[in-house]
Amino acid sequence: MSEIRKKAMTRLVLCAVALVASIIFSVLLLSGTFDGQTGGSQPASGDTISSSAPAEGVDDPTADNFTAESTPAEPEATPEATPEPTPEPTPVPEYEGLSVQPTTYYNEGEQPTYTVTDGNNLNMRGGPGTDYDKIGQVPASTGVTALGTNEDGSWVVVNYNGTYGWLKTEFLNG
Repeated sequence: MSEIRKKAMTRLVLCAVALVASIIFSVLLLSGTFDGQTGGSQPASGDTISSSAPAEGVDDPTADNFTAESTPAEPEATPEATPEPTPEPTPVPEYEGLSVQPTTYYNEGEQPTYTVTDGNNLNMRGGPGTDYDKIGQVPASTGVTALGTNEDGSWVVVNYNGTYGWLKTEFLNG
């Protein structure tokens, strides 16, 4: 092998070693396991570390080591943040006597009111459809308050005379 190739290989190997050492140092530094001291041991509590520190009594915030006179004061403890309480979920009402519960519930005060159309006594059903059992009847021109509705809004749940039931919105005036 020629002399030039030997020098090039030597330089290449040295660069590779330096690169690997830099990577290892970076990983140790970022992971917090590198403490900057030789020998790898931590000083015992109360031990002082001697180095070429600034003159005694001179505060140097960039210095790594401090003597008892130049030790910075403990930072004030910051109050821990109080976690926000998790709001309790609003319980979904369960309307007794219904085969199917509404998919949308109206909040109190936001419940729409309807009147049964003139000339029709409207059957209350156990679910949103005529295939459900008839569980009551609401007379024509009677006002009702919707408590909930099905997905498409074509049926509403009402409470008439203490009985919950579904009414078809097609026969209600809003």
